[in-house]
Amino acid sequence: MPAIVNLLFNVVSTNTTISFTVVLPMVSLVSLLVGVGGHLLLWLVLVRNPRSRSKPSSVLLLNLSLADLGALLTLPCVLLSASFQNWQLGGATCVLLGFMTSVTVGVEIFSLAALSVLRYRIVAPRTRPPTTLTQLYVVVAIWLVSLTMALPKVTYVHFDGGCTWSVGQDEWLFFLVPAFLVYYVAPLLCIAINCGLIISHLHRCRGTLAADRRNKKATALLIGSTLVFAVSWLPYYAVEFVNVMSPYISSAASPINRFGGKLPSTSSPLYSSATTPESSKRTPTSVSLLWEVASLTAILLVCLAPCWNPPLYFLLSRPAV
Repeated sequence: MPAIVNLLFNVVSTNTTISFTVVLPMVSLVSLLVGVGGHLLLWLVLVRNPRSRSKPSSVLLLNLSLADLGALLTLPCVLLSASFQNWQLGGATCVLLGFMTSVTVGVEIFSLAALSVLRYRIVAPRTRPPTTLTQLYVVVAIWLVSLTMALPKVTYVHFDGGCTWSVGQDEWLFFLVPAFLVYYVAPLLCIAINCGLIISHLHRCRGTLAADRRNKKATALLIGSTLVFAVSWLPYYAVEFVNVMSPYISSAASPINRFGGKLPSTSSPLYSSATTPESSKRTPTSVSLLWEVASLTAILLVCLAPCWNPPLYFLLSRPAV
């Protein structure tokens, strides 16, 4: 999966009008402190509370929280790079960061999809809810699949100087399109189908007042976490697709086209250039304010994404309160 690091470190190293050196470190620091504190409280509630610990869904919630914590651990790199506008941690750290980002995103969205299946099996008639041991097997499978799918990030993408990926347009599409389908479209479709079935069943089959309330809150937690993920990552995919599919691919903020590609032009809404077509092969084009705002929005949403699940859980979980 093409990680956010490609977009992030190209942006902070580009001559932009928006002060990335102020906004990104501030948001990253807030996200790191609030997110880590919230997830530690979430673990405290799920592990220490017998009622919460006995639920099969707690295993998937802990796994989801672990993925968010892994994403939060990458934020110190954002702090350093945005502050100094330069990558100073070496190629191995850059590749590891991209690999970790891919793994944590995969674990998060696959855990949400598994949680939607679990919730449907709990409320659906004539089905036996899976045991906690079964959910542990599911968690192991999620991590194995996520690790396997993140390996191409290490084996096929080559580190080139700064923390950017020097790949051609065709190669970048090879990463981007499957990532969008596997890490975004397919899991969200699975969650939407299961949530629709859960809501339909709860509307048709009324149980006790307490059971209905628990099921509604659990479904609301699932929907809320899914919406947070969808909203947080959609701008990133949109910006990456625009960058890759634009004929003006030679911008410093885009993947490098090894096969020549088309030259940048001042008619592009995303890029502007003060160079001639002959010199533009050697000089990176500058990016427009529209691209800067879109990139900053995508980066900030991804940086804040790991912070939202603990507040949602504490709002919708009676044992947590």
